[in-house]
Amino acid sequence: MGNFEKKRDSLAVAVRVTAVLVVLFLAAFFIVTVNNMATISSQVEEMKDGPFPTSIAAGHIETDIAQVETLATHITHYRYLPEKTNDLELHFQEVDASIREQLSQIEPDSLRNPAEAHVLQADYDTLYIRLSSVIELLQDEGTSNDVIEEYVDADIMPLANNMLELANKILDETTDKVDSTYTIVNRACIQTIIFACVLMVCVVVMLFLYMLMLRRKNQQEKLLRTHLEDALALAQSANAAKSEFLSNMSHDIRTPMNAIIGLTAIADDSIDDPLRVKQCLTRITTSSKHLLSLINDVLDMNKIESGKAILSEERFFMPDLVEELISIVQPQAAEKHLNTDIIINDIRHEALIGDAMRLRQIILNLISNSIKYTDEGGDVRMIITEDSSASEDVANIQIVVKDTGIGMDPGFIQHVFEPFERERNDYTVFTEGTGLGMAITKNLVELMGGTISVRSELGQGTEFMVCVPLKVAPDATELDLAGFAGLHVLVVDDNYLVMQNAVHALTEFGVEVEGTTAGTDAARLVAEARAAGTPYDLVIVDLKMPDVDGVEAARRIREAVGEDAPLIVMASYGWEEQDGASQPEGVDALIGKPLFRSRLHGTVNRLCIEGKTLDAPVVTTREPVNGRVLLVDDNMINLEIGLELIAKLGPEVEGVDSGHEAVAKISERPDGYYGLVFMDCKMPHMDGFETTKVIRRLLQERNRSHLPIVAMTANAFAEDREHAFAVGMDGFMSKPIDMGELEKTLRTFL
Repeated sequence: MGNFEKKRDSLAVAVRVTAVLVVLFLAAFFIVTVNNMATISSQVEEMKDGPFPTSIAAGHIETDIAQVETLATHITHYRYLPEKTNDLELHFQEVDASIREQLSQIEPDSLRNPAEAHVLQADYDTLYIRLSSVIELLQDEGTSNDVIEEYVDADIMPLANNMLELANKILDETTDKVDSTYTIVNRACIQTIIFACVLMVCVVVMLFLYMLMLRRKNQQEKLLRTHLEDALALAQSANAAKSEFLSNMSHDIRTPMNAIIGLTAIADDSIDDPLRVKQCLTRITTSSKHLLSLINDVLDMNKIESGKAILSEERFFMPDLVEELISIVQPQAAEKHLNTDIIINDIRHEALIGDAMRLRQIILNLISNSIKYTDEGGDVRMIITEDSSASEDVANIQIVVKDTGIGMDPGFIQHVFEPFERERNDYTVFTEGTGLGMAITKNLVELMGGTISVRSELGQGTEFMVCVPLKVAPDATELDLAGFAGLHVLVVDDNYLVMQNAVHALTEFGVEVEGTTAGTDAARLVAEARAAGTPYDLVIVDLKMPDVDGVEAARRIREAVGEDAPLIVMASYGWEEQDGASQPEGVDALIGKPLFRSRLHGTVNRLCIEGKTLDAPVVTTREPVNGRVLLVDDNMINLEIGLELIAKLGPEVEGVDSGHEAVAKISERPDGYYGLVFMDCKMPHMDGFETTKVIRRLLQERNRSHLPIVAMTANAFAEDREHAFAVGMDGFMSKPIDMGELEKTLRTFL
């Protein structure tokens, strides 16, 4: 309906513009016509009263004077013939009458030199007297012809010639004026005709546009009625979808709530059975996280649809983000006994700038969906690749999530990214969800300037592909490749993509590298290389392979070549839950998948260049966090929970329930007494933002060292995070408290 309205508005504008143009042209036409008519009238009057009659008169005078000259030249022929003499005299009288009449028509004011008219009049008066004298001489028989002819030549002809020249001059001058007047009048007429034609064209165009608009208006009214009917049907459909959504949400929210309430009652009844209580608490935690994810989906969708979602710009490390994702999805996948595979393919820039939380949410939505809709024993694979980019400052990160799940009906694929939409089948009816996950994912991807697509076949699985541009961190550390050139390395992994990624990365490090997907070939290749005099400086073997696993391959290699070459085992996801979580015998180091360049570089560097072995990360004992923390929260239950969770990780912790009390505590204690402050943002009287400002001023006035302040709030949106950093906070944590994030924050600042 928007297109029709735009066309209608455009047509209406065209009609209005044409009408304005017609009015303007009509006004211009009236002004020009009146002006031209006045010009024509004045020119005609001026020509009628002066130049035109003067021009006519000058022409007649020229003709008459020419006749006089002709008669004067042959005047002696009329002598001695009385009847001829009388005719000559009569002819002169007629010419005289004509000349005098024409002289009276000459208007001196129409001439540039009015004196010329008077000169012409005076010359003719003289000529008339001399012509009269000639007539008398003709009639005098005593006067000879020679005397008469001499008189004509000396006194009449020069004067007649002067009059001819003057008459011609007056004729030319007045003729020019007449021509000029004609040109002006003709130009005014043409101008009037042109304006009249343009005005007529505008009127015709306006009438055409008006008729067209009238026709379009009728068509659009019909279309509008059709669209209104469609909109009504759509609104009714949307209302039904939202009603169904609310029904689903009611069911989905009540399910974990029922579990929380029921398990709490069971734990209360089983207070003397610690094992039973622990089981209840574990399930309560799971149900609480599920309930929180449902609420987050609804709130996120509301933010995105209202246009208030804001992306943050922060530096993050891709390996850390992927590690967090694995820690979240691995238990879900393990519970359904799924084969999960996360492959890093040619990630050249690991330090990036962007909204890590939103990127994590996008990937988590995709993987969680794949896990949710894949039956036990199925496969879920994620491949992260860095595509080529036109700018060195931008990394195009491509994420592909593929599963062997139930797939989607072709008719539903076009609706998969719409809010509140869930495919209805025998499988999904028992699957909880809001129907917002994919809509949120698509909106977030587009908000980040990326694209998302999906391919799916019913019963064969689904593949989502996301591509988002992220800025490359300017302070990214370059890998030190000194000593890598000349190293000879063997990579063994049954997954061809993982093997190729490791080979490609090592090749870029300057290493001479070979790869194989058969674990049975590992010992043979190592022995052959040694026999050929080109032994491997390092062997990297996957832990889990179908024919010979990494432990057996390591044992065979050690049997073949002894302890000559360092040996690294690549640990699959969840390896710490297998084989007693111990480093296999004969292995110098364990490196976890997915295989990022920085971790591969660090491991090879420490084993082959620095000569040090790595401890297995799973057996590393985490030291307790040292330091003193101040927790500020007006909610006493939240304060109690926070104090206990923080103390559990090692630091000393104190709590206050108001911003004023927090300022007083910091003011009373010596500089450096507290190493970190966790600040609630929503508090009465003085909220966390204002409290932070007061603390910053206090520390500055007393010249104290910087005190880290981290927001710990239930306000979890991007604008809340930006506001926190804007007032001087150093970090941001959302509630409910996540123990992993809490420990990471404590270790960062303490």
